[in-house]
Amino acid sequence: MSDMQHIEIERYHDEIIHDMRKLVEKYRKAMDWDIPENNEIEADQLIFDAIQHALDSIKQGK
Repeated sequence: MSDMQHIEIERYHDEIIHDMRKLVEKYRKAMDWDIPENNEIEADQLIFDAIQHALDSIKQGK
């Protein structure tokens, strides 16, 4: 990655975090609607794992 690419992606750091938080909130809310006794801590871990799996798949070109 070039220096310019590093600089550019760093400019987006806060925006990426914001977008990822919104993504987690989206799926947390969906789980809360579908599962009345939803444990938020466990749900968050499942969501994080699913997002990581999705990112790994994208990174591998799948």
